Amino acid sequence: MSDKVIENITTNTRVAAIQCIYSVIFMGEKLSGKMMRYFKNKSFLSEEDTDDNKPAQINSKLFSYLVKGVIRNQEEIDNVINKNLKIDIKKNDQLVISIIRVGAFELLFRENTPSGVIIAEYTKIANEFYPSTKT
Repeated sequence: MSDKVIENITTNTRVAAIQCIYSVIFMGEKLSGKMMRYFKNKSFLSEEDTDDNKPAQINSKLFSYLVKGVIRNQEEIDNVINKNLKIDIKKNDQLVISIIRVGAFELLFRENTPSGVIIAEYTKIANEFYPSTKT
């Protein structure tokens, strides 16, 4: 498998995790196996996947780790974000909060992934969700 394919799978996994976190935290949906399967099989940003309605490939293990980890550690993540960014996370756009939470979770708990890679990836994802803010 090429590095580009692996990179796309990781990006798709992160986007699916962000969407799932958004649904659980802000839409009040209960995290369940059915919900996790829904987001694992949904295309969000990948143009090549939406053209033929195939779901984006994702890393199921990483997806579960991210979603369950953010939910389990939400209070700690929010405290770190509020302390370090000097913002009240709850006063931001809900999708932005979801992106920041999942990214912060990776920065705090995925020590094997370089922080620069995580920051670059979530910046890219945020730019996809908010194209008018691209720099």
